[in-house]
Amino acid sequence: MKANYDIIGIGDCTLDTFVILEEANVHCNLNHEDCQLCMSFANKIPYQSMVQLSAGNSNNVSVGMSRLGFKSAFYGTVGADEHGRIILNALKKDKVNTSMMSIQKKFPTNFHIVLSFKGERTILIKHQPYAYELPPNLARTNWIYFSSVGESGLSLHPKLVKFLQANAHIKMAFNPGTFQLRLGMEKLMPLMRRTEILFVNKEEAELLAGRNGGSMEKLARVLHKHGPKIVVITDGLNGSYCFDRGNFYYIGIYPHRPIEATGAGDAFATGFTAAMMRGLGADEAMRWGARNGASVATQIGPQAGLVTKKEMLNSLGAHKQFRAQLMNAEKAAMKERIKAGAAQGRRGR
Repeated sequence: MKANYDIIGIGDCTLDTFVILEEANVHCNLNHEDCQLCMSFANKIPYQSMVQLSAGNSNNVSVGMSRLGFKSAFYGTVGADEHGRIILNALKKDKVNTSMMSIQKKFPTNFHIVLSFKGERTILIKHQPYAYELPPNLARTNWIYFSSVGESGLSLHPKLVKFLQANAHIKMAFNPGTFQLRLGMEKLMPLMRRTEILFVNKEEAELLAGRNGGSMEKLARVLHKHGPKIVVITDGLNGSYCFDRGNFYYIGIYPHRPIEATGAGDAFATGFTAAMMRGLGADEAMRWGARNGASVATQIGPQAGLVTKKEMLNSLGAHKQFRAQLMNAEKAAMKERIKAGAAQGRRGR
């Protein structure tokens, strides 16, 4: 059967309202982790700006894939309201096929609030209890990108596993969302075994692997043993890691001036998956991911900075020295010690 699409995104979509805060504080523990955004209680708090944009993990990836030259489609759910129309129009503008979209009148379109402060974001989320079914003609694709769904969307898991078992030629990239992560590794195992590429951040990796303080390589190897062929772990401004076929890679941050980080992880996943779909190696895929993630972080919202194929190739061609490093265990351990020492130094100041 000839594929109609290169990739289909599956997951929730949302209309995000981005609020750029002026007055807030960030309180962290001694390791500069477990940080909390703090604002004045029972008071009026000024903000710098506010904008509404189409968003959602798989939505972002579907748009990013289209800009990189792939035939992409998206299956998500919206309400029969103005917010839903905004999302559908945004997808169509970026040439993402919307024929699989589910429009449900019973509930409104998902609406999230993104509080942005000093380049990082805190998101207030609410997933509507939609009815979820795999769309028809799903087999007409080469790849699936599956990410965050609401609690009722967890019913898709066994259906998707069964579909992938029956269509072994289709590869899946998986980026578990909030409710999926809460299931824990044991309940995610059937999906993990069908996963070609797993994308998680450091905190998510630790949650799934059941480890605290382990090295990135150990985390990646533990996750790999549970099924995914390739494991990618992002760690914000500390860079990203990848375990693929026994090799462990690290790449730093692509040079940029960050403004707002929402969607940077989705952009990294887009670039990485796109490179793998083009037959490139994991080391080059990390360059594509880092470039795309950095671009998104220079603009407000998760889609404005997504690059085109031409922009990707031109930019990476101009930064040939920006490369992923193949890390052996000794190098990886040294890097972890350097990071720990830098954190200790910050605490001492």
